[in-house]
Amino acid sequence: MNLVLRFFRRYVRRNLPQYALGLVMLVATNYAVVRVPTLIGNALDALGPAGAGLAAGQSIALELMFWALAVVIVRTLSRVLFFNPGRDVEFRLGVDFFTHLLAMQRPFYLKRRVGELVSMATNDTMSVRLLVGFAGLQVFNVAVAIPMHLVQMWTTDRVLTLWSLIPIALGGAYTVHVVRSFYAMIRVSFEMLARLSDRVLESYAGIGTARAHSAEEAMMRRFDERNQPYLDLQLRLSSQRAFAMPVLGLSGLVGTALVLWIGGDRVIAGLMPVGAIATFTTLLGSLVALLMALAWVLASISRGLIAISRIDEVIHTPVDLPTPTTSLTLRHPPALELRRLSFTYPGADHPSLQDIDVSLRPGQTLGIFGRTGAGKSTLINLLSRVYTPPAGTILVDGKDVITVPLADLRAGLAVVPQDPFLFSTTLRDNIRLQGERSGHVRGEDGEADPRAGLAQPAAPDDPQLRAVLAAACLDDDIHALPEGLDTVVGERGVTLSGGQRQRTALARALYRKPALLLLDDILSAVDQGTEVKLVAAIRQLHDQPDVLHPVSGPIPVAVPGDMSQKPAGLPPTTVIVSHRTSVLEHADEILVLADGRVLERGTHAQLLALGGHYAETHRHQEAARE
Repeated sequence: MNLVLRFFRRYVRRNLPQYALGLVMLVATNYAVVRVPTLIGNALDALGPAGAGLAAGQSIALELMFWALAVVIVRTLSRVLFFNPGRDVEFRLGVDFFTHLLAMQRPFYLKRRVGELVSMATNDTMSVRLLVGFAGLQVFNVAVAIPMHLVQMWTTDRVLTLWSLIPIALGGAYTVHVVRSFYAMIRVSFEMLARLSDRVLESYAGIGTARAHSAEEAMMRRFDERNQPYLDLQLRLSSQRAFAMPVLGLSGLVGTALVLWIGGDRVIAGLMPVGAIATFTTLLGSLVALLMALAWVLASISRGLIAISRIDEVIHTPVDLPTPTTSLTLRHPPALELRRLSFTYPGADHPSLQDIDVSLRPGQTLGIFGRTGAGKSTLINLLSRVYTPPAGTILVDGKDVITVPLADLRAGLAVVPQDPFLFSTTLRDNIRLQGERSGHVRGEDGEADPRAGLAQPAAPDDPQLRAVLAAACLDDDIHALPEGLDTVVGERGVTLSGGQRQRTALARALYRKPALLLLDDILSAVDQGTEVKLVAAIRQLHDQPDVLHPVSGPIPVAVPGDMSQKPAGLPPTTVIVSHRTSVLEHADEILVLADGRVLERGTHAQLLALGGHYAETHRHQEAARE
């Protein structure tokens, strides 16, 4: 009940005026509905031997047409007044759900399947819309209509009312019993649909791999393993629902038979006019239809309540972020310090990082080297707050990163992951991710959608864009694309190679002019020739930082902890993770990690002189180049 009340206050309460007006429309609608059978009965009596004659029947027919038209108009208005709030609730609930997903940290997504979240964002929000829209309309309609029908039936003939309600009550009790079993089955169906959606998304993402290994049949079998139980459950739900409806219909027919049987005797005995029989049977049929609709609505209510509980569970999952206590504005390259940084993933037996100590002055570069599993990417994830580090272990400009708002930290931060994500839009939009959109997004047919072109396109002579394209060695690639920067890259950048995606992500990071730049093995998918160019370009950024960060005037002297006095014209403070020693040659300090610990440290020249693991790897890589 608390969940329902919280949902009502958050999403439904503001639509109460529409619901109230809709309820008034429903009262008017049902008054007209119960008025029509009475007019039909009066018309039959007027046309009978003892009636008022044809003129009276025609007058009643005109009134009947008026009420029928009123039913159409008022019912339409009531549907609009109930359906529009449902759309409003669906929209705001979807926004809240999506916003919360954006705020959640990596551990949350390790416990949740993508298909489950997609199902919540689509199927569950639709179920909620039906609950507060169509189902709400039907519930209010039944609540208003049934008493009005019963009153009109009782007014018409009390004896027939009592006899006709006996079979209807029995049929209604059976239907309620059947519908009560829907709740558990519907919850299971939601979970099955989530697993099925996850399988579909996984299969779509891996379709290239499946085709390359002729595994299409195996994928179909795994899909059937998920789809068949869901189908069987849906068939059970449909069967029970389909069986419950005829039972109600049968009870209505039995009630009608009793009305004709007992009512016939009463007409013959002169206890009631024949028109009352027509009025009563029409009211009884309308009442049965209401009860049959209610049976369907109860199932929709069950679906809606389950959907609310599932979505609410996600929305009220704590973001699990420390409460910010300080502010940080990264307008200039910051000092970076790691103090005995250790980290263990949730549920892991061994730490991924242990006792990492290092200090960087503003504009310096830290290189991270090591074999797979050494903890390199973990360090990047902690620096970017994908995972929350222990208190006091990562300091930016002397401030603990867990004490500053996450938005403030990431506003001056850029990350280039090893496997970057590209959106299904143009190359230009992927680079200028937070800038104005060019208006080219994928349409339903996979092509550029002109309907999205509301923003002004980027200027073709954008010097910042030209600079980052050159720094990321993308100029030649862009010339080779059919529409250059306005080429739609496809889902996840499928039309680009792995190296092109990495360099696009690098250009996107540089376009932000970050104060703190994190590069996670960005050359893993590029060829040797591109590597040489890219390394030279990255070195140029540090040797000539004004390429991306133009400044004018004297360079102020740095004062620790004072952002206003941070030196200008410096390159971003950079952390580079790489398996290739050539990428790390320009780093001010290099950490060689093994099993989460620092095995070796120093500059490139110092590590070569040390003759350890780094030097041995360097010799092998240089020999491979020759």
